[in-house]
Order: sequence, then structure tokens, then C-alpha cells
Amino acid sequence: MAFAGKRMKVIIVGGVAGGASCAARLRRLDENAEIVMVERGPYVSYANCGLPYFTSGIIERESSLLVANVETFRSQFAIDVRTGCEAIDIDPANKIVELRDVETGRVTAEPYDKLVLSPGESRCAPHYRV
Repeated sequence: MAFAGKRMKVIIVGGVAGGASCAARLRRLDENAEIVMVERGPYVSYANCGLPYFTSGIIERESSLLVANVETFRSQFAIDVRTGCEAIDIDPANKIVELRDVETGRVTAEPYDKLVLSPGESRCAPHYRV
């Protein structure tokens, strides 16, 4: 999947289920691609299927849901993972994404060849009466 001798650069916005799965699958399809995955939150991959067990108290520690961390993606898949980082602007004509470090506010412009949007949603506890 290289472009005329250069490595294809793919930016994946969002981690966890969709983004992390996409990044791992892309690495299996193209071992030379430059893959950057940005995730606003602190976790890259966790077991979504375990969330009902966590919210009900069957699983007591949230950390028990973690599947892979930043180091796992870097060492096993050679993926540049940036947690605490969010996409704030996309310029599709010039193929540039502006990324903001949520802690420092620093903004950088990242060029890309392909862009995958998998931002997901914030979790919430439902309001109900018993």
C-alpha cells in the first residue's frame, strides 16, 4: 500500500474498539505503513463487553477491563499511539489534521495519506428509578 516508494501515512482518530481494531488490522495488511492513532482519553483499548459487569459491580476494578496499552501497540505493532490527544480540525483538501494535546493545549498539524474517523462516544450511566 505504499505510494510510489513512500510509506503511506494513516491517521486514526479514536482508539478503543474501532480505532484500535483498525490500527491492528491495518498493520497486518501493510507492515510498512506509518500508523498514528490518537485517543482523547487515557486508554487505547479495553474490553467494552465487560462494561456491564463493571457497572454492576461484578468486575470491581476498571483496570481489569484494559486489553492493551500504548506500549503494547508500539512494541507489537509499531503504531504511534498518542493518548490525551484530540483532533480539532481536518483539512481534507490539503490532507492535514490538527491535533491538540489535551493536557498542554499544544496544537500540531499532521499530514496524512488516509484518515480513519472512529471517535466513539463518552460513557454514561443511565438514570432510572427502582
